[in-house]
Amino acid sequence: MKSFVLFAAVAAALTACSTPKFSSPELNGLQTSCSAGDMTACSELAHRVKSQ
Repeated sequence: MKSFVLFAAVAAALTACSTPKFSSPELNGLQTSCSAGDMTACSELAHRVKSQ
């Protein structure tokens, strides 16, 4: 179960990184960091996109 949750989080993060640019400069910064390989930024971006 734990590995499924991790897989889902990574999938959500990668999906968030591939979306078009956001209207918020903060989200754009997270997207740039995520694209550079920062998994913490990917996770944060995924959570914020999901909550919108």
